[in-house]
Amino acid sequence: MKIKAISLWQPWASLIAWGGKKYETRSWATNYRGPLLICASRKPFNPLVYEGAFLNTLSTFWGSINHRFPSRLYILGCAVAIVELTNCSPAAVVAQTLEPRSYEMAFGDFTPGRWAWTLDNIRRIEPFPVKGRQGLFEVELPEGLIL
Repeated sequence: MKIKAISLWQPWASLIAWGGKKYETRSWATNYRGPLLICASRKPFNPLVYEGAFLNTLSTFWGSINHRFPSRLYILGCAVAIVELTNCSPAAVVAQTLEPRSYEMAFGDFTPGRWAWTLDNIRRIEPFPVKGRQGLFEVELPEGLIL
């Protein structure tokens, strides 16, 4: 069975899989609605390019779910979750509904002109290798993986 997929840099792919993000913010909108495979890109996360506030929030989140980052959560080049993409709205509009100091605000870019994709029914899966691409693409699911 094929499914639509999207590649995200880490730690954002794992943040979705582990409940730290319900909105994926993008520079482009999509009309697609339905199942979406969340894939961690092969490009590694470089913490040196992020400010201390982001890294502190990231550390706080992992601590809140009793895990340490990056250990086993830091997976590259694999699918990590299946979600339902249920809506796509202007990010600035969604930001007005969020607490200013929430994980969601810290882990997304809600500036005007961007889009917030609403992700519901988030389910972590056993990671399997995926060659990512830009934009939405299709992936053949491994046998036995239940949606």
